[in-house]
Amino acid sequence: MARNRPPVASARRAWLSRAAVVAALPAAWLAGCRRSDPERELRNTIERMARAIEQHQPGDFLDALADDFTRDSGAFGKQEARRLLAGVLLRNEKIVLSAVVTDLQVSGDRARVTLRVLATGARAGGLIPERGQTWEFESAWRRVDGRWQVFNAEWREGL
Repeated sequence: MARNRPPVASARRAWLSRAAVVAALPAAWLAGCRRSDPERELRNTIERMARAIEQHQPGDFLDALADDFTRDSGAFGKQEARRLLAGVLLRNEKIVLSAVVTDLQVSGDRARVTLRVLATGARAGGLIPERGQTWEFESAWRRVDGRWQVFNAEWREGL
């Protein structure tokens, strides 16, 4: 007596489908349980800040500065940062930034980040930068409502 067996190809497809579901379940569970990576979040915030300047969106840059932002070496807060950024954006229609994190230390909801920044600026349509400058930043960050904000920074011009 002959049994009704499904064709081999159909059985293989059914097995592969079940195997795929079984393999995907642990990955989905791990993704749901995975904790955030503070270092990656900080680096992403720094990248977004650089992109905001390049795209002339100062509000997006300033969102990453805490309201009580300060500079150690002088009277410089978020309002002064806003004014400085406005002047830079007015003088440079085209800005390119390169920010390289050279040191990053996270301790709970606080972090210290050192980075080097190279900025070039030009008029619109300028193929060659008309100006350029480098800086080294030492910054202190804190996580507020799940977002990293810089609350203190010190910087000096590079070579």
